[in-house]
Amino acid sequence: MTLNTFLLLLLSHVLGDVVFTSYRLAVLKRNSEPFNQILAIGCHAGVHAFFAGLLVFVFGGLWLKAALLVLALHFLIDFLRCRTEIRLFGSDRIYVKRSELFAWISGNRQDPDKMRMSKLWPWFLIHFLDQGAHLGSLYGIALVV
Repeated sequence: MTLNTFLLLLLSHVLGDVVFTSYRLAVLKRNSEPFNQILAIGCHAGVHAFFAGLLVFVFGGLWLKAALLVLALHFLIDFLRCRTEIRLFGSDRIYVKRSELFAWISGNRQDPDKMRMSKLWPWFLIHFLDQGAHLGSLYGIALVV
């Protein structure tokens, strides 16, 4: 049951981070105004909580507990990530957009200076730690639920 719950939470995470997100919301999460940033991160975490609760509910689990834990932990993780990115890369922008990352992977560098590994390693480290924290929290939630 724990593996099934974890996979449902992972699916909800993909839905929230890939399918039901927008560039504008991603920029707002890095807003220099704390109220706007908290509102944007809360909205984003709410989307994750909605899908987590929905999927766990459909498959017969403790959906409210799962949704509330996802909301709280996702908010905390994203808040810490966004505050770190603001300090390193500046506010009101995304340092590396998906299109830039895919172009870099395919060898079509649009901004060669920005997309050098010497400048990208902090972004990769933040992204790795962020996604690791999300996966770890989802597994922990699956154990609790």
